Amino acid sequence: MRQTPVLVAGLLLALTSTLVYPAAAGTTAPPSAAAADRPFADVPTDGPDAAMIDALDALGILGGTECGLRRFCPDEQIERWVMAIWLVRAVDHMDEPGPLAGRFTDVDREAWWSGYPERLAELGITQGCGLIPPRFCPSGPVTRGEMATFLTRAFGLEPAEEAGFIDLAGTVHAPNIDSAVAAGLVTACSEDGLRFCSGEPVTRVEMVTVLARAFDLAPPAIYEEVAEEHGILHLISGYTIHHDCCEPRVANLELFSDTVTGALVDPGERLSLNRLVGPRTTDKGYQPADTWTGDRVSDSVGGGISQYAATMYNAIFWGGFIGSYSRAHSVYFPRYPPGIEGTLYYPYIDLVFRNDTESPVLVVSDYTDTSLTVKLYGDNDGRAVMGEWKDGWHTLDVVTQGGPDARVVNGQVSRPYRYVDPPSTRYISNPDLGIGESIVIEPARKGWTVRVDRTVTANGRDRDQSWWVSYRPVRAIIEAHPCVISNTCPAEEPPAEDEEENGEAGPQPF
Repeated sequence: MRQTPVLVAGLLLALTSTLVYPAAAGTTAPPSAAAADRPFADVPTDGPDAAMIDALDALGILGGTECGLRRFCPDEQIERWVMAIWLVRAVDHMDEPGPLAGRFTDVDREAWWSGYPERLAELGITQGCGLIPPRFCPSGPVTRGEMATFLTRAFGLEPAEEAGFIDLAGTVHAPNIDSAVAAGLVTACSEDGLRFCSGEPVTRVEMVTVLARAFDLAPPAIYEEVAEEHGILHLISGYTIHHDCCEPRVANLELFSDTVTGALVDPGERLSLNRLVGPRTTDKGYQPADTWTGDRVSDSVGGGISQYAATMYNAIFWGGFIGSYSRAHSVYFPRYPPGIEGTLYYPYIDLVFRNDTESPVLVVSDYTDTSLTVKLYGDNDGRAVMGEWKDGWHTLDVVTQGGPDARVVNGQVSRPYRYVDPPSTRYISNPDLGIGESIVIEPARKGWTVRVDRTVTANGRDRDQSWWVSYRPVRAIIEAHPCVISNTCPAEEPPAEDEEENGEAGPQPF
């Protein structure tokens, strides 16, 4: 459930981000389902898979597919009828598929799940296991190659370059395997010759992990070994900030993002973005782009990367981490959430993330042409939140509520107050302009202050924090003709009399 956003109009804004727990999606399950008896008895609550299994169960994806009373059977092969249920619920958000068309001859129409294979076919995700007669093979196992094809179709994955697996000759699933690998959902079964093992069956817990990656609840497959080694269990928090496409600053932002992603922060350790990335130079590929310098926006190498600090700071803020450091922009830019944002300027202004939890945290960032997302993975007792700032709107989803030991954040930003008028306009002489012409280099803006309040609740205790963020006023900078600035322009001459009205020859039509 997405909380009701509050519109920001100009500088008159109110940002309230009290979290609202989402209702789990409905499920269609046989009477014997034990959905209320979580956790599963055969999934240790402190095991590496518990968070992902519980998360998908909380989202309503697993209900009715238990292998017995309070049993999940994580290491058993997943059957095709179970795969159909999970995928339909994951991508179609259907509680109960509609009437059956009788497409597959081997699907028992009396089975409670019989509508799911039908809906899977309607969505174009499956063609069945046989055509004459049409069959679905509901009890058959799902292979790794089939899983890649299901995922590619279900999530609309883009075509990708060949991943280089040596065991895919003659496999119809090869292009879909490449797409699923490029999307970070699956990886090789062996680095010995880089094999995918497309014919091997998929276990139930493996499919849970893949779906969790599709929902960003688990790190991409490339970090699988890192996650296992360091106990990275699930997404803690993530945030997305949108921007305009195709500007030079976007290239800088993507380069910076590629450098930071994959950073691992151990318990009690600090991550400095400036120290990790170092100077932003043209030798590293950074370009001149918009940067606020002094009293105006001008180009500097590496401009635009402050969006990374603003985005990561929000992930830190809503993840409930305490003790991190960031400095807000000196003037307000509407593409960032007011008060809850940060900037960077090497080497003086930095964002420092402190991991004050007892588990390592993995930083993963990705981007599109018009957005940047920063995600923090670790262990917050299964709780995961995702936020977004777009067009002056803040939204926050509690993706999974988590257990009793999870940190819960309640945050609020006040309306602006303590307004400060901008200084007098600064004029710049430009003799190439006409007397009636001018160029606004920087528009005037008032300064203002907001108060940020945050409460982090953990282990039954509240930790209240409050601080103020002030944005300074901006002086208008305008280019104009020198005589306009010195008020010495000659008086305007009266317009010449119209020659035609005086009977003199004027332009004639052809």
